[in-house]
Amino acid sequence: MTAPRIDRIRCDNPSPMTLQGTITYVLGGARQVVIVDPGPADHPEHREAVAAAVAGREVSAILVTHRHGDHTGAAAEFARRFDAPVRGADPSWCLAADGGHDGARGPAGAVDAPAPLTDGERLDVDGVALVVVHTPGHTSDSVSFWVPDDPSDVDGAGGGAMLTGDTVLGAGTTMLDHPDGTLTDYLTSLERLRAHRAARLLPAHGPERESLAAVVDDYLAHRRERLDQVRGLLAAHGPDLDAVALGRLIYGEDSGLPAGVTTKIAAAQLDHLHRIGER
Repeated sequence: MTAPRIDRIRCDNPSPMTLQGTITYVLGGARQVVIVDPGPADHPEHREAVAAAVAGREVSAILVTHRHGDHTGAAAEFARRFDAPVRGADPSWCLAADGGHDGARGPAGAVDAPAPLTDGERLDVDGVALVVVHTPGHTSDSVSFWVPDDPSDVDGAGGGAMLTGDTVLGAGTTMLDHPDGTLTDYLTSLERLRAHRAARLLPAHGPERESLAAVVDDYLAHRRERLDQVRGLLAAHGPDLDAVALGRLIYGEDSGLPAGVTTKIAAAQLDHLHRIGER
């Protein structure tokens, strides 16, 4: 059994949306690795730090947790540099090793395009297991990656680590990119992650946390409290309250968040209540 080696490399791209910066992971064994979330474009120091973590090992694939540019901006360049395909759940982020979208030409001119990641897919990286967990909500194409301590573990009982992208953060809460991301999907995804009660959390933003389940429990409680707040505001202001006004009522005029963000959050909450038959 190969013990997973997981390196965290944080890009210097801090912002209200990226916290201290986007984290790239390099994981695998002594001979082969995968890179998860290569990071944004135009950050040469980050690229060199990732290359140092690869340390001459073969890169079998570059994986992206979702489509946002702070995770995917460097994907094509990494594909060319490490001669490795890029794979995500969204087919548009499946790039050939030359950084192109159309695949590499193989024997007899056949197209060898990398396949999209699928839920439950299990990758072997030099004896280290990596399991794809589809966790939509932040975006529809969001995936997490479970890395069990023991590759023979099939149900998560043995712990390991969960790389969650932006689905669960190391600090604060996650914004849903509505309407592509929905609160209905997100709550289901949180329950899926919560089942890995012994896993530690490796997010794409913020510090790693010892217990994924403890953070997810807090996330679920926060979302339920917010939905109860929305129900109260709808009762007080009437069922025709729209997302713009609801966002202002929830977050106030001086929240520090752009109006477009608070409106997206409120729209996701209203959409969820509609989906479950409460509007």
